[in-house]
Amino acid sequence: MKIEAPKLKRTSYAILLVILASMLISLVAWFIKFPGIRRSFVYQSSDSDKYRVEYRYLPAKPVQGPIQNYIDELLLGPVSEHCTPVFEKGTKVLSCFKKDNVLYINLSDDVLKADSQTTDFRKQIDLFEKNVFRNFGSINKIELFIDGKTAFDAD
Repeated sequence: MKIEAPKLKRTSYAILLVILASMLISLVAWFIKFPGIRRSFVYQSSDSDKYRVEYRYLPAKPVQGPIQNYIDELLLGPVSEHCTPVFEKGTKVLSCFKKDNVLYINLSDDVLKADSQTTDFRKQIDLFEKNVFRNFGSINKIELFIDGKTAFDAD
């Protein structure tokens, strides 16, 4: 017994060709307008001691480099109004570079504008490091400087 494949009509071939062409056009348009790399941002909730995670698409090849671009976005603060920024508003990256899986970052002294009596700087820096380690697995250690001076002495 011989099984025969069903024969398609010309209209079926035309419909199939239109579907494949539209898929190809859609794929090309998506690659041209690629949204970027998805990164996660962890912020402290303003309502409780819990953390909240935000996701954003960042450019795949930013001018300042992917790590500094991510840190710049992190310092801008959360999109959600129910979260608090990692550091004080106005904090900027003065310099940022990676050498041998160690990230050296120098932040502006705006970090210190927070009230030292109510602000836990160690907790802010730990949250900052958690964000960077979570998004860049190749970084093993972070050396943080504030206006050119080390943030904390070695533990």
